[in-house]
Amino acid sequence: MYKHPGVYIEHVPSGALAIEAASTSTAVFVGAVRRGPPGEPVLILNRGEFVDKFGELNDEAGGIRDMVALGESGPDYFGHAVSGFYANGGRKAYIMRLLGANAAKATGAVVDRSSGGNQALYLTAANEGAWANTMVAKLGQVDDADATLGYLLELGYEVPGAGAEPDFIALESYAGVDMDPNGARFVDKIVNSQSALVTCERKAVGVASGGERLQALRSGSLRTLNFNDLKEAVLRLTVNGSSVHLTFAADLSTVTAVLSPGAPAEESNVATPDSPVSSLFGLAEAVEEAVQGLTGMDRFSAAQTDDNQLLLVPPPVAAPGSATITSTAAPGGAAEPDGRIVLAFDTATTLNFPGQDKTYFINGADGDAPGQAQYDAAFLTMRDYRDMSIVLLPGQVWGADPNNPVNTIIQSAIAHAEYMKNRVVVVDPADPSVSASRLNTGKDVKDKKFPTSTFSALYYPWLEAPNPHYDADTAPNRERSFAVPPSAFAAGLWARIDGSRGVWKAPAGLEATVRGALGPNLLIGNDRQDQLNEWGVNCIRNIIGPSVIWGARTLATKVKPDQRYVPVRRTSAMIGESLYNALQAVVFEPNKHVLWAALRAGAGDFMDQLFRAGAFQGEKASEAYYVRCGLNSTMTQADIDSGIVRLVVGYAPLKPAEFVVVQIKQIVGQRG
Repeated sequence: MYKHPGVYIEHVPSGALAIEAASTSTAVFVGAVRRGPPGEPVLILNRGEFVDKFGELNDEAGGIRDMVALGESGPDYFGHAVSGFYANGGRKAYIMRLLGANAAKATGAVVDRSSGGNQALYLTAANEGAWANTMVAKLGQVDDADATLGYLLELGYEVPGAGAEPDFIALESYAGVDMDPNGARFVDKIVNSQSALVTCERKAVGVASGGERLQALRSGSLRTLNFNDLKEAVLRLTVNGSSVHLTFAADLSTVTAVLSPGAPAEESNVATPDSPVSSLFGLAEAVEEAVQGLTGMDRFSAAQTDDNQLLLVPPPVAAPGSATITSTAAPGGAAEPDGRIVLAFDTATTLNFPGQDKTYFINGADGDAPGQAQYDAAFLTMRDYRDMSIVLLPGQVWGADPNNPVNTIIQSAIAHAEYMKNRVVVVDPADPSVSASRLNTGKDVKDKKFPTSTFSALYYPWLEAPNPHYDADTAPNRERSFAVPPSAFAAGLWARIDGSRGVWKAPAGLEATVRGALGPNLLIGNDRQDQLNEWGVNCIRNIIGPSVIWGARTLATKVKPDQRYVPVRRTSAMIGESLYNALQAVVFEPNKHVLWAALRAGAGDFMDQLFRAGAFQGEKASEAYYVRCGLNSTMTQADIDSGIVRLVVGYAPLKPAEFVVVQIKQIVGQRG
C-alpha cells in the first residue's frame, strides 16, 4: 500500500448519523381539475406553475378564454384552494388530477397543402378535458413566397377582434418545421417533443370526389364553413355511419337534408329558416333541425361562431378512432378507409382559402365526476410519496348523511393518512350559508358524525374569496366574491407558521391571519365557539382587525385527548418521518453495540436540536426527551437474532396555551 516515503491522507467515515427535520408543509390537492396530466402527482412550487400546467381560475360562464372550456357557473373550488394555499404561505404542493368515466381528449386536424391535400396533421390534446375545445390550430408557410423556409404551426385560441375577423392569441408556435419524416425538423418530431398542449401525427387523408377539399378531419374533429360558400352547395356528410346530403338554396332560404342519394321523398327532411336568411344563426338552426330530424342524433349540433362561420359539431361515438363526421365517396363508391376524411362541396364555386388553414378542436370532455374508485387509486399511488404531509380534497365537503358518498371518500383519505402516519387530512364542512345546520351547537357537530381521527382537522366557516373576473367598469354584472371552503387557506397558514415558528407552534392566534379572502361568510362569536371548540372545530373569526384562525385542535378532541392539538400531532409526524428518512442509511449494518451507539448519538443530537429550538416541554433536556437503544434496554437477544433494531424516542410535547386565565384581585387595605 505504501511504496515510497511521504505523507498519505486517508478519509475515514466518522460513522456519525446526521438527521434533518422532515418537511411538514407539503400539501397534496386531490380531485377533478379541468386540465393537466391525470393519475400522477405533479409537484408545483407556486400558483404560476399551477396556471401553466392545470389552467387559470374558471369561476363562471364567460370568465376567461385562456385554454378553459366555458359554460359552467359558480366558483372553481380547486383553483381557489390552490390560490388560498399559496396566498397564506404555502411553498410546495402536489396536484393530483382525477378523471371519471367518459373523459375524452379534444382533437382537430389541418390539411398539409404541400402534399396536394393527401396528407394532414392530426392533432390531439395532450390530456383529457373540455379545456381544449376552444383551441385553434393554424398551419401555413413561414413565407408564402419561399416554401424552402418551411411551415409555421401555431396553437392558441381566438377572441373577438375590432374587425370582422377574430384575433388569434398564440400559445405555442413552431416555425420552420417541415413535412419530411426524415427531416431534422419533421413536424411530428418537433411538436411531440416540445408541446405541452397537443400531440401530432402526419397521416394520409381520404380522397373525396366532386369538389374542393376544405379540411382534413377525423374522429372528434370539425370544420367551419364560410357563409357565402354554402350558397347552391351540396354538403356531403356521413354522420356516425348515416349518409346525409345537405342542399342549400341560392338565397339560403331552405336547407334540404337527404338521407342518401336517390332516397324517396319520405326519407328527406326540409327545414325552412327565416326567409331570406340574414344571419348564420337561423341557418345553423335549420341545419341542426334537418340533420337531427333525419338521423335522430339529438347531439348533432350546428352553431354560429364568434367569427361568423357555421360550426358543425358531430356527436361523439363510443368506438375509438371512428369518424363522427365525414364526407362520402361518389354514389355507389366505397367508403373512405380508417376514418381519415375530408369535407367536400359538389359545386364549382371557387373557395377562398386564407393564408393559413386552421382547425378548431372539439369533443374534449371532462367526463363524470371522479368517484370512490378513482380516489382509492389516488390514495394508493400517494403511498409512494412520503413527503406529502397535508391532504386536501377541494370540493368534497362532509355531509350530514353518513351514507353520503363524499363522506366515504373523506374517510378513505383519513384511512390513508392513518396508514402513512405522516400526514393530516383537512376536512371541509358544508357551506353554512346554505346548510340547514350551521353547527350552532355541539349537538349539531355530534349529529353530523364528523371523523374522530387524530389525523384529521376541520375549519369553520367558509370564506368569501374575491372573484378575479369582476371589474366595476368592464364586468360589473359578475359576482364580487364567492364562498369557498377554508381547508386550503388553513393548510397554507400551517406552512407559514412552520417556516416562521416551527411545527410545534399552534397555527392559530393573532399572527394566524387569513390572507386572500375577504373574511368568513358567517360571523362566529364566543357563544357559538363555546359549543364548537370542545368538538375540535377550529373557527375563523374576526377578533381584532383581520380574520384569524382561532383554534388548533384535531377532530380527536373527545376520543384521544393526548392528540387533541394539531401541533402535537404534526410534531410527532415530523419526528417520525425525520428518523425514518435518516435511518435508511443503517439498514443492513451489523446489529451490534457500534450501531446502537451511533443511533443513540444521532437521534440524541436531533432531539437536542429540537429541544433548544423550543419544541418540547421541560427546563432540562432530561425532562424534555429521552433516547434509548441497546440490548436489554429496547431489545432482546431474540430481536437481534431476527434482525430487529429498536430505537425508542420519547418526548414531552409542547401544547398551546389555549386558555389564558388572568386573576384580578383588589387589595382593600394593608397593614404596615
